[in-house]
Amino acid sequence: MEERRLRILFVKRDDANAKFVTNDIQILKKHFDVEVDEVFLPKNLFIVFTFIKSFFKYLFRIPSFDIIYTWFADYHSYFPVMISKFLGKKSIVCAGGYESTYIPEIEMGVYTSATLRKRLRRYCATYSLANCSMILPVDDSLIKNVNTYLYSAEPGKSPLYDGIKNMIPGIMTPMRTVRLGYDADIFKRKNEVSKTRAVVSAGLIMNGYEFKRKGFDVLVECAKKMPDVKFILIGLNDEHYEMLTAMELNNLELHKKVTYEELIKLYSSAKVYAQLSLFEGMPSTICEAMLCNCIPVGSDVNGIPDIVGDTGIIVKKKDIELIVESISKALELPESSGVRARERIINLFELGKREKELVEIVHGMFE
Repeated sequence: MEERRLRILFVKRDDANAKFVTNDIQILKKHFDVEVDEVFLPKNLFIVFTFIKSFFKYLFRIPSFDIIYTWFADYHSYFPVMISKFLGKKSIVCAGGYESTYIPEIEMGVYTSATLRKRLRRYCATYSLANCSMILPVDDSLIKNVNTYLYSAEPGKSPLYDGIKNMIPGIMTPMRTVRLGYDADIFKRKNEVSKTRAVVSAGLIMNGYEFKRKGFDVLVECAKKMPDVKFILIGLNDEHYEMLTAMELNNLELHKKVTYEELIKLYSSAKVYAQLSLFEGMPSTICEAMLCNCIPVGSDVNGIPDIVGDTGIIVKKKDIELIVESISKALELPESSGVRARERIINLFELGKREKELVEIVHGMFE
């Protein structure tokens, strides 16, 4: 008699469609019976009605599943975790970054009580992490970390101590780091596109906080100081696209949200990829770019140094002159460094490794 496949309810926000999230859906569907529940969260008081509706939806739906698998701890994870615990079901929360920090200058993270809505969000995220069966962070730094880059340009200011264990003292939930994985057959340099003396960076820039968090403000300053180098910024919202266009910098190439096909072409055209973020979990864009033979230049933040390794340059301090110097050095490296960058991602972050670990974890919960 064929063994029953475990049933998984995969819960995510309706706008959480990053490749690493959809990769997990595809992975789990290969091995288990998976249903995806997409949660829409309004940004006004209607969230209260959404909350009440969610309670009854999950109360009647969760009993038919073995595991509740949620990407990110937030409003949408609260009832799935709470009801799973009440019913004796297993629950997993994948932590990607903002569950692990709070940086007030860029409104990064959930650990603030500035408004009633933010207090509710903090409570939901904290409860979810403290009461789920297991947390799967994408990098060890999301468990416990010291961010020395963030305030490095501000003399006398202490570094930021973050990570789930710093943000929720005494938390007992088991945690296991499972790195993201990437498909090297999808992300690879397009041979018909020549590498140029260009620096590319990509991110979903929804507001001014993300513009700073992703280091786009720093790259614009670098572009002003390096007029002979093209800087390609991808993922801008309308506001920032128009603002940067008005600067009329001849060496600044701007893009709003692009398709993966176009993204790979842009990666393929640039010799260097810059990830000068103030905070990250395990940033996918730098990994994707390295698979397209970009030489990485990254800030000394969270998972970035581990991704880059010895294939590029890590910037230890948020200093424009130092960053300009680092980018200049990377542009002078041989193209073989880009080949090594691709090999590093294939060796360390191959998608099959994440698949193997996720399947092992799910089965292990029932042994």
